[in-house]
This record gives sequence, C-alpha cells and structure tokens, in this order.
Amino acid sequence: MEKMNNLKDLLKHELQDLHSAEDQIIAALPAMIEKATNTSLKNSLREHLRVTEKQKNRVVQILELLGEENAGNGRKKKGIAGLFGGAQKCKGMAGIIDEGKKIMSEKMHPDVMDAAIIASAQKVEHYEICGYGTARSYAEELGLQKVAELLEQTLNEEYEADDKLTFLAESRINRQAEKGGRTKTGSESTRGT
Repeated sequence: MEKMNNLKDLLKHELQDLHSAEDQIIAALPAMIEKATNTSLKNSLREHLRVTEKQKNRVVQILELLGEENAGNGRKKKGIAGLFGGAQKCKGMAGIIDEGKKIMSEKMHPDVMDAAIIASAQKVEHYEICGYGTARSYAEELGLQKVAELLEQTLNEEYEADDKLTFLAESRINRQAEKGGRTKTGSESTRGT
C-alpha cells in the first residue's frame, strides 16, 4: 500500500471509499425495496436508488477532476487510487449492509419489517453523511471549489434522504410497528402512506 503523503491523497482515498459504498448501496437497495410493504417507503427507496446512481457517477466525475483516469471503470489502478481502485471494498458500508441483510432475514410482522428497513437505511445515510462531509471539508481546505460544490450537492441529497426516512418513521411506520400492525379495521388498513 502506498503512503498517503498529503490531504489530497487522503481526499482521493475517501472518494474511492465512497465510490465503493455507492456500488454496494446500489446492489443492496433492490432487496430493501422488495421487502418493504409500505408504499411510501417503497417509493422513497426507489427514488433513492435513482439518486444513488447519480451520486456514484458524481464521485467518478470528482475523481476525474482530481486526475484519476478510469475512475469508475472498475480496473485496478496503480498509485494512491490503487489503494481502493476497482478491487477496493468499503468495509464500513459492507458491515452496515450485512447487518441490514441479517435483520431483514428475520421473521417479523410486515410493519416491524418496514421499521427495521428504515433503521437500516438510516445507518447507510449516516455513514454517507459522514464520508461526504469529510471529503467536502478536505476539498474546501485544498481550495478545490468545484469538487467541494459537487460533494456539497451529494451531502445535501443524503441529508434529504435521511429526513424523508425520519418523517416516514415518525409519522406512521414506527407507530404501526409498535402495534404490530393491529388497528381498529385490521392490519391491511395500515399499508400505504
């Protein structure tokens, strides 16, 4: 492993980590969408999958701005990019996703499953908020204004996704999970918004 000699090397390292994280999220979201029963949650996850694909492309764009050739093609690279190049896997995101898969494999009431999916998705969002916030701070320190702006755009999208998940949890899904899906008219009436 090559040494990271300066903040720009550390920024590239962080971006490669985020690129891997986005790849893993794109792979994991379809299973979450399939398991979700709440229509609003399904729609929110579908929308975030589309946004995540754009975010991955944005990371590639940023890496290219920083002089990383073939940033998104999955080839193993030499130099600092080789630290995480195509073969690199973000272990932090892998752990969060594995934990989410484990909880989704449990047998539980559909309303409880929806609450668990939200919790898992928010763990993902919080990891990304940390990573993109750190990378943006590095870019600002380095005077890389365009890079900082692109990272800020993604960071704002991550905060928005987290806020949507919080709203869904607090406005209905957590209450439904608390009741185990029981309502006056039966559990079918709890589906939807």
